[in-house]
Amino acid sequence: MGKKGSVLALLALCGVALSKELELEQISVTATRTERKLQDTPASVTVIGKEKIEQRPMLNLFDALQGTAGVNVGSRNQGYDVRLIIRGGGLKAPYGVREIMVLLNGVPITDPDSLTRLDFVDTSLIERVEVVKGPNSTLWGVNASGGVINVITKSPFERKGGLIKLGFGDYETQNHHFYYSTPLGKNFYIGFSASRRQTDNSWREWNTFQTNQIVLQPSYMFENGDTWENYLSYTKADLKLPGSLVVRPFPPLDQWSEFLRTGKVPRTGDPWKHMGRYSEIFFFSSKLTKSFGNLELIPLFYTNHWQHYHPVTGRINDADTWIFGTDVQANYKHSLGVLTAGFTVRYDQQRTKYYKYRDVQIAGSRIVSTLSDRAGDLLERQTQKTLLAGVFVQQSFQRNKWIIDLGVRVDQVKFDISGYKWGDYDFSTGNYRSCPNPAIENCFNYSKERTYNIVSPRVGVSYRLLPEVSLYGTVGTGANTPTSGELASNPNLKLTKVINYETGIKANYRRFSLETAVYKMDVKDEVVRVIETGQTRFINAGKTEKKGFELTTSYQILEGLTFGGSYTYSDYKFKKFFERVGTTNVARDGNRLPYIPIHQYSLFLSYSHPSGFRVRVQTDSWGEYYMDNANSEKYEGYEFITSVTLGYQRKNFDVSLMVDNLFNKKYAVEVTKDTQGVKRYTPAPPRNFLVRLTYNF
Repeated sequence: MGKKGSVLALLALCGVALSKELELEQISVTATRTERKLQDTPASVTVIGKEKIEQRPMLNLFDALQGTAGVNVGSRNQGYDVRLIIRGGGLKAPYGVREIMVLLNGVPITDPDSLTRLDFVDTSLIERVEVVKGPNSTLWGVNASGGVINVITKSPFERKGGLIKLGFGDYETQNHHFYYSTPLGKNFYIGFSASRRQTDNSWREWNTFQTNQIVLQPSYMFENGDTWENYLSYTKADLKLPGSLVVRPFPPLDQWSEFLRTGKVPRTGDPWKHMGRYSEIFFFSSKLTKSFGNLELIPLFYTNHWQHYHPVTGRINDADTWIFGTDVQANYKHSLGVLTAGFTVRYDQQRTKYYKYRDVQIAGSRIVSTLSDRAGDLLERQTQKTLLAGVFVQQSFQRNKWIIDLGVRVDQVKFDISGYKWGDYDFSTGNYRSCPNPAIENCFNYSKERTYNIVSPRVGVSYRLLPEVSLYGTVGTGANTPTSGELASNPNLKLTKVINYETGIKANYRRFSLETAVYKMDVKDEVVRVIETGQTRFINAGKTEKKGFELTTSYQILEGLTFGGSYTYSDYKFKKFFERVGTTNVARDGNRLPYIPIHQYSLFLSYSHPSGFRVRVQTDSWGEYYMDNANSEKYEGYEFITSVTLGYQRKNFDVSLMVDNLFNKKYAVEVTKDTQGVKRYTPAPPRNFLVRLTYNF
């Protein structure tokens, strides 16, 4: 058995070597906080490697994550503002990312209150993306109940020299990138990156996106291989949000049918026609990896200064935010395995001014349209302070074919929200009201404090059934606090708690790879988004049950030619939930969660010829789903949305043609229906292309 096993293992490794995509998926640093083979990791982990990333436009994370089992991701206008959900985590987010911990080179960029902004992630720098699906609060802390995404960029240690990328597409799309890294003296390295992404998205009005980013990576490598890595970035991003297409019975309006009939996208029927987000961000992180015999220490520090001007429904937000964080991790290798322990402290302070829209059109007494995104009178001043502190420990026992992970984490999150309110937008009257007024909550001075205490245990087991086949099982826990904004609107929101039971198979033999996962999640007090007359409110659902199956597979038909795909089955239901409709609480027990399809699948074919020619085709389907918590109506989803990349490389030059939505299908990225029966459709981009020329030097 030993000799046979050795031969099989050798053949498996040879098969993996034939496929670059498979080779890049063999090691993960995210799921266990230490380097470990994916096959020995008791969790569902997907690694999107360099091969796929280099064949996508990479205007946003959608380009990398589309087609990943268990992940629902959509892009409204090719900007950074992607809709990202993992196993239902993140469903409540009207913008940004919630309930998912996002890391940048292992550094948490998720705010202490669970909100992640993706505007300062330079997608041109991404080398690979690791996705850990399911609750991971034990190692990464509260607000990771959906999963963890680790965005890993090019390292100045690994690549010497530079590259220039020039990309041009229709709708005045541009995607340019310059990168250069070099050693400066003994053991000191530096990387420099500058990029610009833009598109006017003229297939509909008020839909432009542009961002300029500069990244500096001064880093040092010690003689024994230890590292000190620094990352400093500046981002200026402007994103216009055009709103949804409205379908309502009264006054009668059907913008979605108009779009399907004419192919032209009308301006949103909602009053808020000038929404957007205009950001300026400075980010700095410093991480040291230092070994002392069997002990490895990884302390890190980061800070983020984030400013944005954010016109939204009813108000304009002008925010200034400072975030500070530190994370210290220690790994100790001993005869039984590896002990990992550490602590985390993060602090967030945001000062926000809320304004009226200055220029509006009024019919009767209601605002029917904004005329610009300029700010008018001040409505409110608010200060939000969030402090998160946590400690964690995990022992990994390794013996023969077995690996057992036992871990626990304790977190405390404190919220302090205070401010002064002069007025607010009133959805019932469709106009602004001034204080004092019984219809406006928290008039004049207000102050709210809330503290959440969280304990998150986990156990995971991995067993090597054969050298090329592993079985795993895990019972993990997760927890999510509300965001500061959600608490400001509903201070009674409870902590969301998740227990996940999961088992799966991982196989990697010769040219074939397979990963499956079966899970059941019991969720208590999940924060749910309720849409009433266009207004988004957040309340707790009593109990939610999520059951699912995920499959990812690939097969190398012959050298350079790989076929693969993924399938996701999601059965998510409210077990106990009352939703207010008007003045009545209506039971939604047994209903499915909106937006999440039961069936979702993706197929791809990738070919690379020794001459330098390559092609990649991917097609994605998203099954039907309910539009609302009441399950009153379904959207049919979409089928076979196809992207194609053709490329040719010769010496230092590389040219690519990338086409998305090849067959120019008209479909919606998201459809919602509020408690008054008004439906809102977010149209997806039509067929678009990008031509990219890359020169390596």
